[in-house]
Amino acid sequence: MLNRTSEFISLDDLLFATYSEILNNGLENEGKRGKFKELINYSATLVNPLIRTSMSLYRKGIQSKFGEFAWYLSSKDDLDFIKNYITVYEKEEKEENRIFGAYGSRIFSSRDGLPSQYERIVNQLEQRNRTKQAYLVISEYSDFKVRNEKFASPPCTIGLHFYVRKSKLNLTCYMRSNDAFLGLTHDLFCFTLLQELISLRIKVPIGTYTHVSTSMHVYKEHYSLVEKYLDEGIQEPVEMPRIKICFPETLDLVAKEFDLNEKKSNFDNLDDYWKDFSLFSKKYFNENVNRGEWLNKFSNKEMKRIAQNSIS
Repeated sequence: MLNRTSEFISLDDLLFATYSEILNNGLENEGKRGKFKELINYSATLVNPLIRTSMSLYRKGIQSKFGEFAWYLSSKDDLDFIKNYITVYEKEEKEENRIFGAYGSRIFSSRDGLPSQYERIVNQLEQRNRTKQAYLVISEYSDFKVRNEKFASPPCTIGLHFYVRKSKLNLTCYMRSNDAFLGLTHDLFCFTLLQELISLRIKVPIGTYTHVSTSMHVYKEHYSLVEKYLDEGIQEPVEMPRIKICFPETLDLVAKEFDLNEKKSNFDNLDDYWKDFSLFSKKYFNENVNRGEWLNKFSNKEMKRIAQNSIS
């Protein structure tokens, strides 16, 4: 079929197929950040967006994903928040410690007296379930210009298209460019969580997630790391528990739990899901923490398995 994309049950299944195809059949190219292999017009569907974390013993970058989504929820674009979880942001294009391409402010902040794009999407889908216009814009006209600096670039994500079909909320993400090793796992994690939040808000079950990128690539410096991942073989899928509460006040408290500049703890004011989620904050999970005691704080067995895998 002309419009049939490849489907995968879990993130690891999707990564395994993507990495194999890039290394074996990717086109060689070179950009500002070095040589790479790429797939052009990449498209893949995650059938179950709740299986959004890797269970690879080698690829443990779990905490950074939770931290990045909390950064989204904060609706902030400041470097001080995210650099504690993803240090590479210190190299990205910024001004007065604010990241130009930050997604959180574009998704959750209101502009010119209008509701945030997040609230607008919810309203559109509540008012007209079958709309094709529930599109969340990430890249804007002003983002695009000639940039010669190594780490200066517009957002990699063009936008997110939410649509209800067969009584389920589906999401298609459009990327102009995607680093399959560093970026893909974070993008898929954060965007499917956003999909789940909107699904809960509009009371429509979550459907599939489709990821489209003009250039899906791996840089040469990461070839050997990708090969190590592939050598592990196929991973057992673990589904994250479902979100039950998504009040704006709750999401704000979760964001604050990850912001190391926020000294007050709101942990006891969260439900079990968001408590488990917040345990990935560096306030609770850092080099000084007893790992066994940390794991025992999780209430959900699947979240505990994801946490256990992140420190194995």
